Amino acid sequence: MDEYRFIVDLAACFEPGQVHVAWSREVPPADPAREAMIARTWDDCIRKARAEGVELFNGRLARYLRHGVDDGMLRIEVGPTDYAAFLGTNYHNPHRVAEFGWENYGNPLGTSATVITSDGWLLYGQRSRYVACHAGYVHTFGGGVEADECEPAGHCDIFASILRELEEELSLAGDEIERAICVGLIRDAIVRQPELIFDVHVRPSREQIEKRLASSPSAQEHDAIVAVRDEPDAVVPFIRAHRPIAPIAVGALLLHGRRRFGEAWYEKAVEALECASDAP
Repeated sequence: MDEYRFIVDLAACFEPGQVHVAWSREVPPADPAREAMIARTWDDCIRKARAEGVELFNGRLARYLRHGVDDGMLRIEVGPTDYAAFLGTNYHNPHRVAEFGWENYGNPLGTSATVITSDGWLLYGQRSRYVACHAGYVHTFGGGVEADECEPAGHCDIFASILRELEEELSLAGDEIERAICVGLIRDAIVRQPELIFDVHVRPSREQIEKRLASSPSAQEHDAIVAVRDEPDAVVPFIRAHRPIAPIAVGALLLHGRRRFGEAWYEKAVEALECASDAP
């Protein structure tokens, strides 16, 4: 189904130390029409946010450029972009990609996590009405890789980036993380923002994390925890039962299942949902 579709750029497992994100100053060629589209869209988003009492901030982000794998190492190059460029290209104007070219869109590199609890649950978030993107959707925890994380040193610790997001959104401390694994690079088939997908095993239980979210300032971003048992027969019914659900969350669930339950399970789940696409 189209609502579940995502593009798989890479499906493989990488441990910390096996993903290298390098900073570049490369930017898209100047295009007045594209820049005007971004400016108009940002102005519209600002007006809407103010009317709803929501603060919108144009943060500096890391733009995906290209990736490759050699000797078991995933290497990604990123350059400068910002949140306004993302909203003005990928998120609100994907229908104009043929006009400007996907490689010239904002394309901020995102990090998305399936949180796997000590008592056998996979956790996702129910996004609140206060967020600018995918309000009301079941989605992964995570966010955009910030330029400030990459630029000073010329590279970015992508595992530190996703763990920072989990600390901010779920109050998960570093010593509560048992293991983090990068399981792939995917894109929403419409928006096409590149997302690195992680499986993150944590020591707290589902109930403990739910209590933290309820008392956390980040509750403005997520209204609730949405959970599914880490069992092969639970994933596809969960996806079908929870709408709207972001394609990136669907992809994260399926890539987790691929690692946990095997390639045959993954292919069967994809066929059951008719959701995945390997072509841009």
